[in-house]
Amino acid sequence: MSKYEILSVLLGCIATIVSLIVWFGQRKIQKESNDLQRATSELAKKQLEILLREERGKNTARLSFDLFKDGKTYRFRITNISDVDAKDVDLNLLVKPEDSPLVKNDYEAKFPVPKLQPGSSVTLIAAIHLGSLTAYNAVLSWVNPDGTKVSEETYAAL
Repeated sequence: MSKYEILSVLLGCIATIVSLIVWFGQRKIQKESNDLQRATSELAKKQLEILLREERGKNTARLSFDLFKDGKTYRFRITNISDVDAKDVDLNLLVKPEDSPLVKNDYEAKFPVPKLQPGSSVTLIAAIHLGSLTAYNAVLSWVNPDGTKVSEETYAAL
């Protein structure tokens, strides 16, 4: 072999090595790019999920339940804290009937509430005495404007 042939073989080997290095580098960059695209795609899916949940939330009523002192008496209050009406609102305290502080006549006169508008509330007299519980679990149920019935367990304490 002549020195020109050896030189061209060496240059060919060097070119092959450089090509392999560049090829491996490009594969690494392509893998990172694919990982980044995958992460971006997952982020976009989560953002879409959040937007859809918020959109559904705009058409869903949310109610709050609390127990407060009104002068010398105690009262339960259910408030619509959403932007849409809640229909057929009902309250069920999770206590034994004999331990219930609800005044039967007051409850029967007000419940179920046909329509509770945004920001509105309904109060009930709570006949609390020294032997009464100071916290109550309750189930609130209502119908959303789209017709879905919701039951939610909640908690109110003094």
